[in-house]
Amino acid sequence: MTDSQPTSAADFNAAIINEFRANAGKVGGLFAGAPLVLLTTIGAKSGRSHTTPLVYYRHDDHLLVFGSNGGSDSHPAWLFNVRNNPEVTVEIGASGAVETFQATAVVLSGAERERRYVEQAARDPAFAAYQAGTERVIPVVALRKARRPSVGRRPIVLGAVILAGAAGVIATRGSTEKTTPTTAPATATARTTAIGDHLRQVHAQLRRDLGTVRAELAAQVGDSVTLPSLPRDLRAHCVGFCSALHEHHTSEDGVFPVLAKQFPELSPVLARLQREHGEVARVIAELQQVLDRGDTADPAHIRTEFDRLASELEAHFVYEESTIIDALNAMDTSVLPPRPGADRPGGR
Repeated sequence: MTDSQPTSAADFNAAIINEFRANAGKVGGLFAGAPLVLLTTIGAKSGRSHTTPLVYYRHDDHLLVFGSNGGSDSHPAWLFNVRNNPEVTVEIGASGAVETFQATAVVLSGAERERRYVEQAARDPAFAAYQAGTERVIPVVALRKARRPSVGRRPIVLGAVILAGAAGVIATRGSTEKTTPTTAPATATARTTAIGDHLRQVHAQLRRDLGTVRAELAAQVGDSVTLPSLPRDLRAHCVGFCSALHEHHTSEDGVFPVLAKQFPELSPVLARLQREHGEVARVIAELQQVLDRGDTADPAHIRTEFDRLASELEAHFVYEESTIIDALNAMDTSVLPPRPGADRPGGR
């Protein structure tokens, strides 16, 4: 099972994914009876989520998957993704349903990798044929179930990155680079080439956090219409996600006027994005009212609202990514005011 590039392979995988989700993790045809998981990774270059069906086997308290790519001489795309960002989402059939959980992907090496691949080849001779057909060492990746994350508590705000840039700190790909403030547009452009790419990363993190909340809500609701109360930790995750999303959009709204001034042709696009921010804020406000009910909050209703939010957000993210990434990478941030508190320890 691979995520190779030809359209036919993509269509083939898409059909398996749909069948897997519709039938509690079971599929027919060529892979009938095979132990499958769906692995969702974040593209190393695109920042977008990609789902791949993979054969697995369970070892101790984690799952093992294999970068066989059908025995080809190149690694599958999902492997590059997990090396760039090991935080993944796993879907697996369990007790007549599809269980979804977050995991950390760890690429095994040395004797450990050798042992696990030999075990898999003995279990499924196709994997022995895959390794025999290529000179590359087929990777073995352990998917270790993550502890329940604290959603929405990261400073993953686009505006914070841009505004911090004006104060002399640019954060890219999880690191900080000290720079000397300057008003020269050429210099500013050169040192902000990662801002658009960072926006994709922000969206990717928000997508993952939203997926975590939705999976937890699905686990709470199960087959029942309602539950008597919303667990406090799950409620905190819901609130945390909404807060992070609101902060992200508020920061963007502060940057859009500068972007419009430098790129007047984007004014209609930015106006639409701000209208969509308003719509998302309205949904968040409605969610907040439900969450404020505390022990009387209905998880089934909250799940419906989060599903609605997810649909609106995905359309918004895709439109934003397709329209302003290049402009963000080219904009001169030297005219932006420092963000209040950005230079204080722990400032967000």
